[in-house]
Amino acid sequence: MKGLKECGMRRFVAFAVLAALGGATAALAIVNGTVDTVHNYVGAAIIPNVFGLTGFTGGHGFVWCSGTLVAPRVFLTAAHCLQPFGQPLTNYVSLDQVLVTFDATNISPPPDALKVSSVAVMPGFQALPQGELPDPNDVGVIILAQHVHNITPVRLAPIGFLDTFPALSKATVSLIGYGLNEQLVLTGNRLIGTANFVNLSDTWFKYSPGTCTFDDGGPTLLVDGPTEYQIGFHSTITSNTGHGTVVDGCGAEMVMTRVLTLLPQRA
Repeated sequence: MKGLKECGMRRFVAFAVLAALGGATAALAIVNGTVDTVHNYVGAAIIPNVFGLTGFTGGHGFVWCSGTLVAPRVFLTAAHCLQPFGQPLTNYVSLDQVLVTFDATNISPPPDALKVSSVAVMPGFQALPQGELPDPNDVGVIILAQHVHNITPVRLAPIGFLDTFPALSKATVSLIGYGLNEQLVLTGNRLIGTANFVNLSDTWFKYSPGTCTFDDGGPTLLVDGPTEYQIGFHSTITSNTGHGTVVDGCGAEMVMTRVLTLLPQRA
């Protein structure tokens, strides 16, 4: 019980895995990013371009948000990716039009994209939060129709990881996502870049430089010894609208929603 009390307002991903077991609801480019072929547990959610966004490549299959495989059927992303503009994503597209892919390049969409069985958001999530910080409940999951057997899920940071991390103010984190590049082109490539610590709270972690449109939900990673942990995912750019939803361009700073887990860590 002590561990649970210490968690306070922090967001847990345990609900995501429970949702999957129960059978079971946009977005920001990596500044100075390069193509990433290493982190194969990072993927993209693809939907038809029903919002009529122009100036981007991708054809009918549109990169909507990024995310990570945290369990064989659970794809972690931001809740506002699944409730854009205050409405469930399924108000705009049917669930059978939502696909997830873990390919590193040229996705739009690939023939091996994975189908989805359900989506869920953290209880209490409020779309379009006011101010510069994301809603602390901005956590969403996509439940895949089938298990992914050829990818090892990401390791989530354990409780207290960031709070006790030595010299956190000097740490460098990795940012990954499928969003726009710095020429504001949606290439369909998974990009990786680095950023530095700015500030930390119980529910978010701020760093700079940030990300751009359609990287939302993508992971922030931090290495501790031989292990790389996901410590959060991209939520909002504080130097732009600050509404936690689609913003224009790239931000000088980025706010990440913290994630951690109560589940046993893999050996």
